[in-house]
Amino acid sequence: MTMFQWEPGKTDEIMQARMKENVPSGVKVIKEWIALDTNMVFRLIDTNDPVALLKDSSTWADLGYTEMHPVMDSLDAINVLK
Repeated sequence: MTMFQWEPGKTDEIMQARMKENVPSGVKVIKEWIALDTNMVFRLIDTNDPVALLKDSSTWADLGYTEMHPVMDSLDAINVLK
């Protein structure tokens, strides 16, 4: 899961960049959500390619702040930990 946050006042610039974005090969966007109360986007991606992940996140480096957290389905995690 990636979370991208930008400074207030940059929303138009961010949305324009998003409309022009080309997601790198090796990264599959599963779903994306925009927070309604802050300047933040949540993006669930699937990749096994660290180079593609770096390319995906570095595209936005000059526009805001990115956090990445590996996630998995809760039920799958419970089954693994049994």
